[in-house]
Amino acid sequence: MPALEYFNRPEYLLRPRQIYRRLLHPPQQSIEELVKIVLPWKASLKIHPYPREVVERSLFIFGIYDLCLSETLWRLIDPGEITIDVGANIGYVASLMAARVGEKGKVICFEPNPEVYRELEENVKNWQETQGWQHLQLSPLALSDRAGSSTLKIPKYNRSAAALADAIAPADEETLQSYTVDLMRLDDFFAGTKPEIGVLKIDVEGHEFNVFQGAEQILSQHRIRDIIFEEHQSYPSAAMQFLEQKGYSIFRLWKGFWKPVLYPSSYDKNHPWEPPNYLATLEPDRAVTRLKQRGWKIFKHEL
Repeated sequence: MPALEYFNRPEYLLRPRQIYRRLLHPPQQSIEELVKIVLPWKASLKIHPYPREVVERSLFIFGIYDLCLSETLWRLIDPGEITIDVGANIGYVASLMAARVGEKGKVICFEPNPEVYRELEENVKNWQETQGWQHLQLSPLALSDRAGSSTLKIPKYNRSAAALADAIAPADEETLQSYTVDLMRLDDFFAGTKPEIGVLKIDVEGHEFNVFQGAEQILSQHRIRDIIFEEHQSYPSAAMQFLEQKGYSIFRLWKGFWKPVLYPSSYDKNHPWEPPNYLATLEPDRAVTRLKQRGWKIFKHEL
């Protein structure tokens, strides 16, 4: 790919220092040590920027992961809200949510990978000490459509792609690590309460529909305003149909040069850089208005 085309991205052109960082660290350069980076909202994050670790390598090079997703979350979340991060990984999205909701809000994180969960705990402890954030709640459970247990399979070279055994096709066991993890339905997690949730972000590598099925009650009661989820199946997937039946409007999220763009859910073009994310919302007019203005607000909080 020509260098001009590669660097023709807002992450580079609107933040020229990232070009220098990218040239300093070629894609296949191995960096074994744990690295601390500072995110645009001034929270630090410890990462392992191995070449094949998609999320952490992107954070190391850009200082941000999935600009379109991040900006959409930043614009949709209001201070004081409850937000949920399903598949929290090391806490990148959780830190963004925590910065946006503030001390009067709450961030609930689910991360079943025991190795990653320990790093998530360390990052949250650091934020408690440096940012004064006491409003993050962590859970090592895997959300699903049932209680019980399952096997979580983790690729050796990209732990961000960890998935429950029933969510992925059989793979060569020699290339995977496996853990037995506990499952829970989101409806059971909130049993006996009536939560009002602003934004739910979910990235569980093909298990999204199961998670939605396990949240049928709170979805039917319209207790989650906005849902951002990754979906590799074209519209109408089972997950999309399920959400539409619950009254949600669905948009395809697309990274434009100046801002996130909302396309119809049937838009199936593959973006060269970003994973296929969708927004399901009970308030489509609000979402359209929030994402209308040009510019990347998330960068304006950098030092």
